[in-house]
Amino acid sequence: MLENINRAEAGLPVASTAGKAIAQRQSRVGAHTRLATLIAVAVVALAIWLPRAFQLDHFVTIDESKWLVRAGNFYQAVDSRTYENTFQHGHPGVTIMYAGLAGYLWRFPDYIEKVGSQQLWSDEFAQALESNGHQPIDMLAAGRTFIVLFNVIALSVAFVYAINLLGFLPALLGFLLIAFDPFQTALSRFLHPDSLLSPFMLLAAFALMHYLFAGRRLRDLIVAGAVTGLAMLTKTPAIFLLPLAGLFCLIELADQITSRPGWRWREFLRWSSLSRILRTLLIWGGVAALVFVTLWPAMWVAPWQTISQVFGISAFYATSGHGSPVFFNGTIYNGNPGADFYPINFLWRTTPVVMLGILLLIPGFWLTRRIQDRRVRLTALGIASMAFFFMVFMSLGAKKFDRYLLPVFMPVDLLAALGLAMVAQRLFQARSLAWMRGLTIALLAVAVGAQAWQSLPLFPYYMDYYNPVMGGPAKAPDVMFIGWGEGLDEAARYLNDTIDVKTNTVASWYERGPFSYFYKGLSTPDERIWEADYSVLYRHQWQRELPTRRMLSNFDQLTPEKSIWLNDMEYVRVYDMQKAPPADYMVEWNDALRLVFYENDSGSVYPGMWYDVNLFFLKTAPVDVNYNMLMRVVNPAGDELIKVDEWPKGWPTTQLQVGQVLTDVRHGLFISEVTPVGPYRIEVSFYDPATFDRLPARSVRTGQPAADPYVLDYMVVGDWPLAPAGRISPAVNLGDQVELYGADLVQPDGTTRKLDDVTVAPGESLTLRLNWKALDFIYQDYTVFVHLVGPDGRPIVQGDSQPMHGFIPTSYWPPHQKMADDHMLTIPADAAPGEYRLLVGWYDLESLQRLPMTQGQKAIGDAYQVATVTVQAAAR
Repeated sequence: MLENINRAEAGLPVASTAGKAIAQRQSRVGAHTRLATLIAVAVVALAIWLPRAFQLDHFVTIDESKWLVRAGNFYQAVDSRTYENTFQHGHPGVTIMYAGLAGYLWRFPDYIEKVGSQQLWSDEFAQALESNGHQPIDMLAAGRTFIVLFNVIALSVAFVYAINLLGFLPALLGFLLIAFDPFQTALSRFLHPDSLLSPFMLLAAFALMHYLFAGRRLRDLIVAGAVTGLAMLTKTPAIFLLPLAGLFCLIELADQITSRPGWRWREFLRWSSLSRILRTLLIWGGVAALVFVTLWPAMWVAPWQTISQVFGISAFYATSGHGSPVFFNGTIYNGNPGADFYPINFLWRTTPVVMLGILLLIPGFWLTRRIQDRRVRLTALGIASMAFFFMVFMSLGAKKFDRYLLPVFMPVDLLAALGLAMVAQRLFQARSLAWMRGLTIALLAVAVGAQAWQSLPLFPYYMDYYNPVMGGPAKAPDVMFIGWGEGLDEAARYLNDTIDVKTNTVASWYERGPFSYFYKGLSTPDERIWEADYSVLYRHQWQRELPTRRMLSNFDQLTPEKSIWLNDMEYVRVYDMQKAPPADYMVEWNDALRLVFYENDSGSVYPGMWYDVNLFFLKTAPVDVNYNMLMRVVNPAGDELIKVDEWPKGWPTTQLQVGQVLTDVRHGLFISEVTPVGPYRIEVSFYDPATFDRLPARSVRTGQPAADPYVLDYMVVGDWPLAPAGRISPAVNLGDQVELYGADLVQPDGTTRKLDDVTVAPGESLTLRLNWKALDFIYQDYTVFVHLVGPDGRPIVQGDSQPMHGFIPTSYWPPHQKMADDHMLTIPADAAPGEYRLLVGWYDLESLQRLPMTQGQKAIGDAYQVATVTVQAAAR
């Protein structure tokens, strides 16, 4: 009997009627299993498709309008056989452009005939589509449709592999968690390389693991290689699959060798073992290379140039960091935001269900002895390695965004499902408690439902999900870089419904695509706010202090006409600029040359980096002299770090027309490697090069004279200020404007110490360093008082001045900016010996009104004692 069963399971003839019955029963079981698998695949495919397939025309993310242009150019290059033009970007994004091409063929089949040339990312491209009866958002939605389709296909095939490797229940649960993972759902709907990189990498990994751990079928290796090629055509981080494939081979080899009794380490070095790995990698890599070359026509005509461009751009991104500042964990970074960026971002983007499953993974293995199942053990190790090492791999690069980590999320979801399923299967084994079986199935259904509840209510703005375990939307803006263009569509719809779009121009952040695809009138980039009727500000701007701190301060003094909120977070503010006064940074020299706008980098810069300043000037009256613009970057001592002395943008001012705007007077300022850390301010003035006479400047808002030179803004080089030795905790709050969080004594050698046991003699000096942190925008220039007060309540010496002696006025400080402010006091020669209180605070110089203080929510008056100073008796 046992022999017949074995022969039946092996598909061999059996020796009796009973054996035939067993074979028939096995066949029915196999048919039922195949049917169950097909039903499960259909369920998973539907679960993946449903949250992604609808309202694909609802909003646009930042980069998608660029990929729509690139897809059109790719289509044109293929059609005209100018194959070198199928290289559009170093990502390289080829699969994304195929999706876009499919969208053109579907919705605009005569695109080549009607447009038919390589296009730039410009308003003219959108106009070309519209003139032929096609809206850009409709073309984008068409391309997105194929992105969703590719996701459904890739993940459905990966699910089939996962069933054989992890078992039916863990695979089904895992892919349902993936289907409703809010971060993966969000990014898998976009015409962008991040949308396809993750499913292709997951499928390639599972196909290779299936080949290695489940029978070495050649077709699995071919699938793994082909999908690896697709992943490489999508985005260059897929190169991570090369070392990962080698690791999978080593895992399989290690399992084979260590499972044999009496194994020895030298078995790993046998040629038979190594040649087997080499043969596997050669076939896999060869198929990947074949797909890569076959599907990218640029590789047919200029392979080496194409490859060098791809890896050159990737190397630049990896080493140079962000081209603009990035916000993370309360700090603005120019460059690498640090090694903890991805672990923290992962925790914010994952879900409570996944976190619970990961916590149950180890006890699940222990409870079920599942670790004895070879396929499950090796696959769990493989996908865990994929998740961990990809996070490490991406952390090596300087440029970081949360979406770059997306290939980690699906492997972690599967590990979480494995943990949940193994614990559930342990409950199934409690046969004496039959009701537990139904309860366990219900609990797993609750897990899937809880995962879906994290994402589906946010439809279609899945990007706005943040893990409630970490604090959810209430805390996310303090840590996470919020928004990728979503919400600007709502601002456009609001304006379409409330203003005359034919006569009103709107300036918007991320204008091209996220806003312009929805606004029915004329829109313009944000640098034209000075001439726009309405202005739209985005969350990124006030998180990153872009384009300038002072512009944001100016808007903070205005009341927005409309605020757009998504998932309880404010994303967009809409302002009526027709009612707004001129910005306080607008100045005019000699009543003829007006600064109407400027941009500069925010956050700290470091020696060896570039710092960009971009100025916009409007000529308001004729001039008969070609004036020079002088821009200087100086430190508090007045030492010059950088000097620019030239005609603005090389233009003679006499040749500018009245009313002409000189845009992009851009200056890249190189910060030398030997530049000392600390604050520097940017000064601008105009002068007559023949006489060196400076032009008078006035504020456009008030008409009052402006300082000469005009303080445009400031920058901070390096990590400044340093943490105080004497931290004040809790910090002292001054009128909700600023807080005092540290106070130190500066010693003669420049080092600092706490204000403990401060003793001075008459005639001696002490230098006090106060550490301030702005809590909000500050609209006026305050003065700091530092008083040494005797027992009678009268000061024997005081030092009142603006912070840093006015080097950077408080009206220039944005929220969260920290400043180190030194004040020197000289003890009078006739000071009586004794103990004195050292008091500090802020006041308005015009009204002499002091800011009230609180500490730990308790009112403490308007002066804070930072130290007790002992004045010694005068020497005789």
